[in-house]
Amino acid sequence: MFNFVHHVRILVHNADDMVTYMEQTFDMTPVKVQVYESRGMKNAIYKVGETNLEFTEPLDANSGMGKFLEREGPGVYHIAFGVDGIEEVAEGLVAKGHTLSGKNGTVRSAEGYLTATLAPESALGFPFQVAEGEINEG
Repeated sequence: MFNFVHHVRILVHNADDMVTYMEQTFDMTPVKVQVYESRGMKNAIYKVGETNLEFTEPLDANSGMGKFLEREGPGVYHIAFGVDGIEEVAEGLVAKGHTLSGKNGTVRSAEGYLTATLAPESALGFPFQVAEGEINEG
């Protein structure tokens, strides 16, 4: 089912500080840094092979991501595995008794690709997501 690790979303307190750290420590520059006011987040995205590392700063402490960051501290928010035919994958997961977030199980991410997120109670608490498509680099 999984083709590769599509992306890993890592919550941080300050995306700009992480950009500086990544450059100074690993000589890496992001593919993209963007604020998404409507989603209440700032993303710094790095490409590592086929995988995107998304360092995400929640802009609203009361959002789901903001509360998660406060409770858990910086770290992995979810891991998304690349799939083909995400609508069919989402339907298959629901047919197996899983609960997905979003309309009909799939949503378009801020970066432009499609995702389906398993509710934690459907996935033994693991932050599973499946994704299809590439990031918009514009």
